[in-house]
Amino acid sequence: MASETAPLDLTGLARPLSERERGKLRENLRRLLRFHSSLTRFPHIAQAPPASPIVAIYGSGRMVGCALSRLDASGSKRLVRAFLAASGNVGLSREEANLSLEVNYARTFRWVDDPASIEVGREGIALVGAETGPVLLMPQVARDWGADAPGFVALLHEKAGRRIDGARLAAWTTDRIVGRLTMEEDASAEAAEETGATDADYAAAWLARLVQADGSMVFAIDPVRRILQPTGELHHARAAIAIEALAKHGGYASEVRRARRALGRDIERALTGGVGPGWPIEKERVAGTLALSAWAGVDVRAILRKWVEDDFLVAHPWQAAQVALALGRETPKSLWKACLADIARAPFAPWTALAAKSVGDEVGYRKAAAAIAGSIATTRPHEGGVRVTPVPECGLTAVAAHALTGAKEHRDVAKKAIRFVKQRQLLPGSIPAAVDPGLALGGFSATPVNDLLRGDIVGHALSLLLEAGR
Repeated sequence: MASETAPLDLTGLARPLSERERGKLRENLRRLLRFHSSLTRFPHIAQAPPASPIVAIYGSGRMVGCALSRLDASGSKRLVRAFLAASGNVGLSREEANLSLEVNYARTFRWVDDPASIEVGREGIALVGAETGPVLLMPQVARDWGADAPGFVALLHEKAGRRIDGARLAAWTTDRIVGRLTMEEDASAEAAEETGATDADYAAAWLARLVQADGSMVFAIDPVRRILQPTGELHHARAAIAIEALAKHGGYASEVRRARRALGRDIERALTGGVGPGWPIEKERVAGTLALSAWAGVDVRAILRKWVEDDFLVAHPWQAAQVALALGRETPKSLWKACLADIARAPFAPWTALAAKSVGDEVGYRKAAAAIAGSIATTRPHEGGVRVTPVPECGLTAVAAHALTGAKEHRDVAKKAIRFVKQRQLLPGSIPAAVDPGLALGGFSATPVNDLLRGDIVGHALSLLLEAGR
């Protein structure tokens, strides 16, 4: 591996770290953080990988120190040197008191001819010149800045300054280990092992925490900035998606009842003129909200039937398909015909595929499923992600994979989409240093470079996990 990563002027890992090695490293990182916070006796670090560590320190969600060690010494000495260099100017002000530590070791290296091939969130990038040392950006930098591939390359050029003339672009992957002073992840992992909790159970527990005492649902959480967002665009429709998934899980009946009652009250208030935060203005979006609420078990089907008596939804097939999902075989034929006809214009139509099952149209389902399968990346970058946005989104990919369940001819591409979604889940041992584990455990990041946690995204992912586990 050293020869593979040699252009980076780094000693890479010869193989992926084992779980045992990762556990030891996490404890060593925790001991280094304890030393930094107490300035007592410096810990003895007996063992670390014989590779070049890049240490980044985060305080309250932002990087406050970073350094690498190319020291020709043992792995433990390299780690200590990088830590001391990274932490030298990191104080313990109120802003930086909540510290976490991340160490990256290079794993693989490749030259990049097309920047669009960079897998942001997974790969770091580098400019390697013939006469100057390489300029590096770790994979996590794209996540810290929410950068797509062009934005990530722009950040690298900004860092390199004048050293870009004649330099070649490269991409590299790492093994990342995060250390924290807190023990939430360890305690959670132990509890999950004792109870046999699954990834779906983690997701359901995260969703259940969004349900407030009055039944209202928190819209989203930013686990990096530690901000709770009570409401947002299409709040009620997205809450309905979360409620439906939580109901399907079956472990939180009380929360589901409260959430359904609150959603029903909000709908009644909105339809009688008392529009509140997050309620849509557009008529088609109101119809979509009613449809998803009915799908989630809120008693609004009679209202929905009256709402679609005229044909305004024919011009809005995304919401029309949501209505068809809720009404099933009661869907007006003109409405369903419009959904199927629109596939030629907009092939990514997961709600149409889901609705086809509800309507009972097998031919329509096959048509919609084939179009969805064509929207899923089967190669790098972001294999398995839905390519309808610059960086594939977890929620869209989850609903697409859910829609493909039952389409045997698309089983392989569906498996890739499921894998992409699972990689977004924030579980013990996989939570980035910038993220608050107490807020994030069980949730799903919005994209590979955006750690926003939103109820409908986690709801779509939970529904997929439950469907895939059958």
